[in-house]
Amino acid sequence: MQLYKVGANGKIPIPHDPILYRWWFPDDSKVLKSIRTYSETDTKMAELLKKVEMREIDGQNYHALYFGKSNDGYRRFAHHSTGNIRNSTLRLTIYGLCIGKQYDEAKEELITQILKECYYEWLPFKDEGKLVECIEGICIAIGNYPLNIDGNPAISDHWRKHLMNARNIK
Repeated sequence: MQLYKVGANGKIPIPHDPILYRWWFPDDSKVLKSIRTYSETDTKMAELLKKVEMREIDGQNYHALYFGKSNDGYRRFAHHSTGNIRNSTLRLTIYGLCIGKQYDEAKEELITQILKECYYEWLPFKDEGKLVECIEGICIAIGNYPLNIDGNPAISDHWRKHLMNARNIK
């Protein structure tokens, strides 16, 4: 898999092909702090956090919190990294967890700043859209990704409801 620092300058090497991808959040991310705070009252989430894949990148610990697929990797990356909450469930989730319940377009930049601290990792699958969809389902079902809702048995029902409520932005 290829890794890209979201806040890096220069040409973005992500292809317009089908991909699987993961978002790696730094140890001090507002998103991870929100999940940790919630896990203080949810033992299943506390256990899940211990299992979340972690790796050191450039001397700092990062955690794989979100997994996905796309038929156009570059477009999906653009929607997540600089889009808005209407075209990215990742941005919507971050907004609800870290910013608030009342939508303010000016606060989209706060999500962008959070994501600029992250790494985006992807694996291209040329002309393999159906295979990518199948593999995504398997990876979420057996993985430990606290920001994924659909098909994710690793999260507690309480956390699932909390995420769904966080996504209910007015």
